[in-house]
Amino acid sequence: MPEVNFLPFGITLSADKGKSLLDLAFENDIVIEHNCGGLCACTSCRIVVKEGMNLIEKKSEEETRLLSEAGFNGEENRLSCCCKIIGDSDVQKIIAEIPQSLI
Repeated sequence: MPEVNFLPFGITLSADKGKSLLDLAFENDIVIEHNCGGLCACTSCRIVVKEGMNLIEKKSEEETRLLSEAGFNGEENRLSCCCKIIGDSDVQKIIAEIPQSLI
């Protein structure tokens, strides 16, 4: 089971397959703003995935469009509501940084 390290808090949690990083954070009292309720309709839950991209779903066209329109280009910029755990691999750690402006 992958582990997710939420920066800058340094909190590491085990992540079940199918759970989004937003849901994992919310269930463990880690605040990530999410104005649309986690429906991939805004960019308020943006995070920076520093490691473990292979353990989460790939970006959808909608997520890519929203991030691009907001000026958040680059593969590391993701919406935490769209980052669902897809399973195990050799690398078992996801490092997700919550931008200071969202804390």
